[in-house]
Amino acid sequence: MSERNEQDRLIEEAARWIVLLHSGQAGPAERQAYFDWRAADPRHDDLCAGLEKTLGVFQVPVAQGVRSDLVRQALEAPSSRRQFLQHTLVGAGLMFGGGLLANRSVPLAELSADLQTPTGQRQTFQLQDGSQLILNARSAVDLDFSNQQRHVRLRSGEMLLKVAAGAGQPFTIDTRLGQARLAGDQLLVRQGDDNCRVVSFATGVELLCPNGARLHLPPASQVSFDGKGFGPALASRGAEAAWVNGLLEVHDRPLGEVIDALRPYRRGVLRLDPAVAGLCVSGLYHLDDSDLVLEALSRTLPIRVARRTDLWVTISAV
Repeated sequence: MSERNEQDRLIEEAARWIVLLHSGQAGPAERQAYFDWRAADPRHDDLCAGLEKTLGVFQVPVAQGVRSDLVRQALEAPSSRRQFLQHTLVGAGLMFGGGLLANRSVPLAELSADLQTPTGQRQTFQLQDGSQLILNARSAVDLDFSNQQRHVRLRSGEMLLKVAAGAGQPFTIDTRLGQARLAGDQLLVRQGDDNCRVVSFATGVELLCPNGARLHLPPASQVSFDGKGFGPALASRGAEAAWVNGLLEVHDRPLGEVIDALRPYRRGVLRLDPAVAGLCVSGLYHLDDSDLVLEALSRTLPIRVARRTDLWVTISAV
């Protein structure tokens, strides 16, 4: 992970703690988890010290001229989270590691999403047209529905869309790297940092990249693309949506892909040595017990799982 991406990750985690601790939903367990996260890395402590000084972690940021009831309302309203955090942090002028916190739009944008899921939690949403949207852990989307369009923008993470039959106009899904359109059935979309994967089921899907490249993805197929073009369309094994049931089913996939699937289910850092990222993995694992998955992987692969704390785990070669 690059230094910039690492910094973004730390800022994202700190921003999520701000929302949780100000939401009124944080109990003793959540507060203890916050203290554990803060103690896990000196950078966490430095970041939180700066936030405490300017915003307050358990205190309402009255110094910024915001009343406690308005803070609560702002944090509970998804559409205003970004505005509240951005205005508050811009006013604070916080800088960490040479980067202005207010300019880190990705984590703040996720907090303002219409629908989102926290670490380790999947959720099913019924959309106003009768369609069903299932979000994987740490995923976020925006919705735009009208008489003329049905539109979902996947900001981050992974989603499974079950389009309502006879709902009329096509369904459009936007990602940073391209767009998918379908008239019915189901579609799985996963957005990574530099690539996107789409899986079709019983019907085909029309895909469009920002550079104008197009692809018709046939039924029971999957494809990855990077915004500039498409990879080969491959047959779907039918296991890509196993996460909906809390499972990770892989067949001859690289270890790096498995670890990527586990990260949304862990609050802390899960580091993978590039030297072992290409090891081949097959198996069926429970996403909700990632520690058990890591133990199983260490028994079948030449890897070592080292825990600095429960929130800092490193996977390397034996």
